[in-house]
Amino acid sequence: MNIESSRGRKSLPAQILLAMAVLLVPQALSGQTGRPLPNQDFQGWTDFDATHPLRENTDFHLSTGLRYGDDQGHLMYRRIATGVVFHWHKFLTIEPYYQHSVSDLISGSISYENRLAMAATVEVPWKRWEISDHNVGERRFLQNQRLWRYRNRVEVRRPTRIVRKQLSVFAWDEIYYSPSIHSWYLNRVALGAGRKLGRRISTDIYYVHQSSGYAHPGNLNALGLTIKARF
Repeated sequence: MNIESSRGRKSLPAQILLAMAVLLVPQALSGQTGRPLPNQDFQGWTDFDATHPLRENTDFHLSTGLRYGDDQGHLMYRRIATGVVFHWHKFLTIEPYYQHSVSDLISGSISYENRLAMAATVEVPWKRWEISDHNVGERRFLQNQRLWRYRNRVEVRRPTRIVRKQLSVFAWDEIYYSPSIHSWYLNRVALGAGRKLGRRISTDIYYVHQSSGYAHPGNLNALGLTIKARF
């Protein structure tokens, strides 16, 4: 009996340590889980669009874009796209194009995407306004997914003169639809102004706000600069 009680007393510290480990380990593991993904960010967007006429009603189009995320503190998105623009009517353009992009996700991983798309834009003048409706159907090839997406952007633009400078003020609203979730899941609204720097080059500077219940970050604000050139 003395031997057994002695063994019991010797095993008591080990039992206490085991019980503490059972209680503490789940808390330690929960403390090591990743922090929730941020739902907002302020970014800087820069885009360059270049077109070159191939025929009277056909243009070659090349565009690139960079995005800087304040939350991540570095470039988080790079893209390059190329296509052919067909001016089939005075108010209608059709553009099939291919795009490759690389995204640094907030989760820490890197996402590569190849995209085949068809864009159709209708432009109609109304008084001093220019109204355009831009529609895009996309087939997205991600690393582990194949997705369809539809985008629609309505833009209004008007020339004006501010401080003796000839400018064009504009606003647009773009919505995104995903058949996989059967929902309009993202909306972007922008307000800005553009100016011609010469016969072949113009710029747009704008502020854009994004809201989404699916994207991360969903609540996004950005300042954008687009440089357009025709060679």
